[in-house]
Amino acid sequence: MKSVQPALLTLYADLLQQLQQVTAPAGSVRTQDVKGKEYLKANFTIGLQRRTLYIGRATDPEAKRKAVAVQDEMQRAKARRQTVGLLRRGGIPAPTAELGRVLEVLALADLFRKGAVLVGTAAYQCFSPLVGTILPAASMMTQDVDLATASLALAAGDGRGVGIDSKGQTGAPGSSPSLEEILQRADSTFAGIPGLTPAAFPSHFRARSGLMVDVLTPLRSRADPDRMPVPALSAAATPLQHLDWLIDSPSPAVALYGAGVLVQVPQPARYAVHKLILAQKRGPGSVKRQKDLDQAKALIDALKQADPFAIEDALEDARGRGERGWRDRINRSLHQLGLTELATSHTGR
Repeated sequence: MKSVQPALLTLYADLLQQLQQVTAPAGSVRTQDVKGKEYLKANFTIGLQRRTLYIGRATDPEAKRKAVAVQDEMQRAKARRQTVGLLRRGGIPAPTAELGRVLEVLALADLFRKGAVLVGTAAYQCFSPLVGTILPAASMMTQDVDLATASLALAAGDGRGVGIDSKGQTGAPGSSPSLEEILQRADSTFAGIPGLTPAAFPSHFRARSGLMVDVLTPLRSRADPDRMPVPALSAAATPLQHLDWLIDSPSPAVALYGAGVLVQVPQPARYAVHKLILAQKRGPGSVKRQKDLDQAKALIDALKQADPFAIEDALEDARGRGERGWRDRINRSLHQLGLTELATSHTGR
């Protein structure tokens, strides 16, 4: 595998820092006269939609401050788009336009800032700059977006203090759109897939193109229902074993789409170990099983060079949580990958 050039890593680090400091959406500001009084509004694009934000009276100092922030962010976003282009041309993996739009609308709804974590292959696509290695492209193809939340109280934000309503016209601060409405900003064909109980909230959302968005949450008890309600998003989450460990202390990352999309992803070492476990839960000969193993192997090889203690610590921590569901599965996958030195280094066998 090829290392990411140091100059590109520096650009990426700067881009990540800039996105963490964003406090306003990027847009163009205009003045509108309503019955002899002037109001400030901002036009901006979210996904494939052109949206309008109501900012406030043109004479209000706070509204003026917000208007300036929106315009300044527009200029900074232009500069970030150039940086994203340089990183992509340097060989760092990036999402498809369709996937990028979905990540963008989720980020603009503040879901990642409020604790949601991107998992699955969409997260794997973001790991190359974090591990300093261009990961294999063959393991990055996906038609799924897996969004994990440890909190079933997860709700969308209101556009970082400016005010966006669920219909996307003039904003009502504090409004919280449903997940389906958020996804439809990226693709109007997104719809929730009904479960066995039609009145229940959906946990799977699909666009006409086939792109799926799944909402996941850690399994807290074997008595948990198949779908745990996330009421503020009019959605549900599928409980999964091991997920709480995977998304503990996530890392900020940038999806290289548009002006850069700030997301949260699992720690690369934890992701690799989780894939070792997950591979053994798949059926023999499963395409997804081989993909799990390929992703784990690529990350482990990269981390051996970039941060060997990270993978060792993640293996030790996971093995310490149990034998059958954790250690045995990890060791079986490591043996299948030929990484026998890691399979025996913490077990005493």
